[in-house]
Amino acid sequence: MNKNLLPLLCMVSPAITSCNISHDRDDAKGVKPNVILFLIDDFGYGDISFEGNSQIQTPNIDRIARGGSSFTRFYQSAGASAPTRASLLTGRYHLETGVWDVHDGRDFIRKDETTIADVLKKEGYATGAFGKWHSGKTYSYFSWSRGFDTGIHPVLYNFLDNKLIFNNKIVNTDGPVEDVLGNEVVKFIERNRDKPFFAYVPVQSVHEPFNCPAALFEKYKAKGYSDHVSRLYGMIELFDNNIGKVLDAVEKNGLEEKTIIMFMSDDGPAPGFDLSYSNRRMNESEQAERSRAWKTLHRGGKASIYEGGELTPFYIMWKNTIPRGKKFNELSGIIDIFPTILDACNIKIPENNLPLSGKSLWPLLKGKRIRDWDNRYYFDNTNFYQIPRGKINIDHPRVRQISVQHRNYKLIRFDMFHYGKDSVYCELYDLEKDPLEKTNIASANPELTSSLRKETENWFESILRGGRAYDQGIYEPGKWEERGSPVNLDAYVDLFSNDLNIEKTLFSIDNLKEPGSYISYDINISEKGTYSVEIGYNAESVNPGSEFIVFTKYDTASLKISGKNSSVSEILSLPQGRQLLTLKRTRKGTGRAETERISSMIIHRIPEDKDTLVIQNPQIRISHGKDNNRTFSLLNDVADFMFLGKRLDSLFHIRSNETFLIEPFADNPGQIASVTFFRDFDPVKEITAPPFLFELQCAPGEKFTLNVEFKSRTGVKNSVRAYLIAD
Repeated sequence: MNKNLLPLLCMVSPAITSCNISHDRDDAKGVKPNVILFLIDDFGYGDISFEGNSQIQTPNIDRIARGGSSFTRFYQSAGASAPTRASLLTGRYHLETGVWDVHDGRDFIRKDETTIADVLKKEGYATGAFGKWHSGKTYSYFSWSRGFDTGIHPVLYNFLDNKLIFNNKIVNTDGPVEDVLGNEVVKFIERNRDKPFFAYVPVQSVHEPFNCPAALFEKYKAKGYSDHVSRLYGMIELFDNNIGKVLDAVEKNGLEEKTIIMFMSDDGPAPGFDLSYSNRRMNESEQAERSRAWKTLHRGGKASIYEGGELTPFYIMWKNTIPRGKKFNELSGIIDIFPTILDACNIKIPENNLPLSGKSLWPLLKGKRIRDWDNRYYFDNTNFYQIPRGKINIDHPRVRQISVQHRNYKLIRFDMFHYGKDSVYCELYDLEKDPLEKTNIASANPELTSSLRKETENWFESILRGGRAYDQGIYEPGKWEERGSPVNLDAYVDLFSNDLNIEKTLFSIDNLKEPGSYISYDINISEKGTYSVEIGYNAESVNPGSEFIVFTKYDTASLKISGKNSSVSEILSLPQGRQLLTLKRTRKGTGRAETERISSMIIHRIPEDKDTLVIQNPQIRISHGKDNNRTFSLLNDVADFMFLGKRLDSLFHIRSNETFLIEPFADNPGQIASVTFFRDFDPVKEITAPPFLFELQCAPGEKFTLNVEFKSRTGVKNSVRAYLIAD
């Protein structure tokens, strides 16, 4: 057997603990370098000039590649966004973290998982996440609850004039999102240049639908490329420019010898939609136009278990510490990032950490040869995207593909159940001789095929025995920071309907038309209290005869359809803890337009008289002369981010160059400990004693989101926002 492709060690089921981390080097004891990690969405290998592409130039990606080392056999998880992110943040196979898909409530990293940011923050690092999160979609799962001091995330797959969520506050922005995020990363570096920092930059370009600023589109159109390819190349140039901003900030602040910079993708490339999901995807001619510049055309793409879906570029640079221009051919992957960062930063894995699946690459980078490297088995599997829960045996799912890599071999176990056939077969490839996976050698190597197939089955059985895979996301209403907790409608654990179409999944629910139909969600109430449930829908008319009930085993409330776009239930009194929340149709009414499709669900925490330690009904009044006053109230920021998408807030017009007054107030003002005023992402004033008044002037044309963050005497923060423009 050829051993030139040396793998890392990865045990199938026994715990890999802190013994994987080496702490015996003398050259950097006590050093805690900064870490910047770029994770590019749907990118792959081909569209990088360092990798031989001559149609698109990526000078700043190339700066990282040329300034450090590269790994040629580096793999993602499931060829998909959420699984890769789960493995990167935890150092564990994504199924071990509870993530097994990209939507449908299957993309929530379990709350008991430790993220790399959790560890670094405890070690004194400033931590920031800037870009696509996709690791849980409610307050308890967002970045600011998972170890990041700063979290800024855009509404997914909208690349211009977007809405971003920032530490539980909404900010409306103009122009390219990547420019906004790049600027915030630069500010983060400058704020923290005198202490160690970790900047996680998951860039959402080049995910479909392809779009970019007009000037970049015209640049590539002028070169003769199609619309599809021109917009794609415009997106690539845009995010490469912003990588350049970050690299320049590192150099400007004299941090080159103190900063590790990593670059990788989360999955392979896709023939994306153009402009919107209502447009078409790349046709064969356009795909050929793009891929003709690729040095290597791997088999498969995004979401594929073949190399084109799994293999990602991985470049790592640390000036004068990591060798320049060196290539490593060892089998490695996204699960190795967590232990590698800790090893490079001289930090031990916490004793109570869940067992890691990954292994530190740091000894390799320091020139050491690891004796047991070639014993590694590296596993991956496809996810259940768009396969409805009703068609999945949760106790023992029939996964479409599971792969294992060992030495120079790769075996893929195919289960055809979800393709309508009850059969299983394997393909085997020698990646050293056949990197494009053209020749299946399984039948010519029956013993090796049988052995590797057994490894995949043993690994998967160990995952199932662990009991952490294939659960739905658990929602945690009741935190005062998130008074309106959104629920992903497709994240149900039970659904019954005479109209049920189990052949597809949707982000909305249209199966609750008949009396007796119901849908249930797993919730974990954070604190005993009173709650209501609001559902949203698109209505042509209001039908007061239509009615639901909403209940857990502890209480039941009526939810009558009474509003054109949404209706709220009566009060539920719920105890703290895990319970099943069910929405059930009781009356259809005489019409049907108002609840044909349910588009949103929000669980509201209702303050009671006894809740004196929380700020009740925080508001702001903006006064600008006698005739221009407006009051703004607390909104449901995470729910707005989830359900309203890219729709920006309505603008409030103020007169330029004239002072206007911002007055915060509440029903119980004695509980206000402080008020902080934010202009977009930047705090501009903190007031710690009444009166909490702030005056501001704006130049003509200025447009920004004002967030006024109330902090209670118990430390709870809630923000009231206004979107302002100066005329």
